Amino acid sequence: MSLKIVGISGSHRQESINKKLLDFVSEQIPSHVEYEYVDYSDVPLFNQDEEEPVPESVKAFKQKVESADILLFSTPEYNGSIPGVLKNGIDWLSRPAGQSSLKGKVAGVMGAAPGQGGTLKAQLHLREVLSHMDVDVPGQPRLMCSFAGDKMKDGRFNLEGKDLETTQNLIKRLIEMAEAYKKETVSV
Repeated sequence: MSLKIVGISGSHRQESINKKLLDFVSEQIPSHVEYEYVDYSDVPLFNQDEEEPVPESVKAFKQKVESADILLFSTPEYNGSIPGVLKNGIDWLSRPAGQSSLKGKVAGVMGAAPGQGGTLKAQLHLREVLSHMDVDVPGQPRLMCSFAGDKMKDGRFNLEGKDLETTQNLIKRLIEMAEAYKKETVSV
């Protein structure tokens, strides 16, 4: 059974530690699972007056997300919540009304931060937003990478011990959920 994971960062920074966390996690994904990172930095601010026709950059973003069995979000925490760019991306993915690219997806939520918090509040807010969009996010395991700078070597993450184990368990859980969804048949 082939599966695809699409990685989405909550930051558009060139040297985003959350993009780097996605890069590290992508290297832990089993070879039978495809991984693609989606850059949505060209998606405009959501404006309902401009959602029809859907802008080309939004179409491309939606198509990549729709191609995924699993979405993997890595987000920083800004002022105790998710960054505006990520919320904006999710708003576009949920539109136009009745054409959500998120509905029924499996998603993992993680984050990296330079300090102690490890993006806990942002992850909680993102989980709530995603659940409203009918995205299935497992309650555990949770990857909150605190003191991210201490876990990097040569500009790349080098997670070990409990962090590496949590990463591997998260990937395993997401794959199990996506495989179960693919096997499930629903009749109305």
